[in-house]
Amino acid sequence: MTLNTLARIRTSVLFLCLLFSCSTLFAQNQTVNAVYAGTAYEYDQSSDAGEMVRTDYVFYFRPNFSFCSGLDKPDWQKRVDGTYAITGNQLKMKFLNDGSEKIILLSVTGETGQSGAATFIRLNPSNVVPTGFYKYVRSSGKADGFYFTDGKFKRTASLTTLSGGSTSSADDGSYTITQGQLALKYNTGKTTNLSFFSSPEKKSIVVINGDIYYLDEEEMAKHGDIKQPTTTNAAPVVTKTNDVLDAGMNLLKEANLSHGGKSLDGLNTMKAVMNTNNLTLTMQADFTRQIVRLESALQGNVILLEQMEGNSGWSFDGNSYAPLSPQRVTELKRYLFCGLPGLKSDLLTKSTATLQTQQYGLSSVMVMVNSMRAGYIINNNNRLEALIVVDPLSGTTTFTYSDFKKTGNILLPYTEIMQAGKHAQTITYESYDINPTFGKDTFSKPK
Repeated sequence: MTLNTLARIRTSVLFLCLLFSCSTLFAQNQTVNAVYAGTAYEYDQSSDAGEMVRTDYVFYFRPNFSFCSGLDKPDWQKRVDGTYAITGNQLKMKFLNDGSEKIILLSVTGETGQSGAATFIRLNPSNVVPTGFYKYVRSSGKADGFYFTDGKFKRTASLTTLSGGSTSSADDGSYTITQGQLALKYNTGKTTNLSFFSSPEKKSIVVINGDIYYLDEEEMAKHGDIKQPTTTNAAPVVTKTNDVLDAGMNLLKEANLSHGGKSLDGLNTMKAVMNTNNLTLTMQADFTRQIVRLESALQGNVILLEQMEGNSGWSFDGNSYAPLSPQRVTELKRYLFCGLPGLKSDLLTKSTATLQTQQYGLSSVMVMVNSMRAGYIINNNNRLEALIVVDPLSGTTTFTYSDFKKTGNILLPYTEIMQAGKHAQTITYESYDINPTFGKDTFSKPK
């Protein structure tokens, strides 16, 4: 393994030794026996204000290449909702019910993963329940909580009503746990079995019956009988900053500097060659003239040419021309206004940015620019991790970036995972050409 190869992997140089020892982890062992759980605050397409709603993703992966997404089902230990394969650092899932796909980009150690706005944490089938108070808040305003200590539990529930009031209830009893099966015995005599996953190293989060519960230290402080563990807060924090617009824009400006600063601002034209699903795609963009040209080739033969200019465009299949649909025009505009180009200073002056949530060292910023709405996921190193594009016509599409390298003094991703609807695909970039000179016929229609 060369240093150039190591440099492509997204991690700190402080962990190069760990990287070398762990980089073969998934090459040697292509299966896992664990849950990957992630919470994302995603943009509500029905909201003109771009409000965010909480979405939990929880999957139990088994050594036999199957996974279960129904951890609230009685048969969760044997239930099969799909199959998976691990290739390099990509965990690729395929659901049995509808054939849909999902890709989780795993970290070097496999302890975390990323898919769009969701950061996944690995948890294991448990024989021990950590002491503490764990809370899960639903979008409806209902909150569930569990106190666990010394084989005893108390389950609480509260509901915020439309009038602003609240109701609450509590039940208690004892519990036992074996290989992820949590058996609750209430003092009333009632019994309940729930799936349970946790990790000794990640005491701030547990998965109970397929829902993600976070450690609530403020609530724990009210109960002297519960010893408070020393943990880092993993619960998603919706910012309460008075000026979330300034906070969001400041994050984008820091990301601009991280990805190239003045070099990124000086990006006027670009050519990129990429591969996906046996196709070679060549994208040419003129950011000043707002033109995008995308060529799709199969085995060296161009099968489709698309060009967007302003708010319209055309396609050519080798025989005839057709106008681009409004949906396709919007999709091609992403190359001009979203992602790395969207961090250019001239575009930031035309954008509004609102800081939404912060979790696991990631910040979510909603951006409005040129009538387009997108979510930027930025890590604590001010690097763009993912992009969520929201469109009323095509729905939500997420792009997860990795394999960053400097090209023309701009930090660019060489791998991109796109999740749109039921399908996920990996796009690998062969090359970027920064500020090429386009000839007068570059954007002409074929004759």
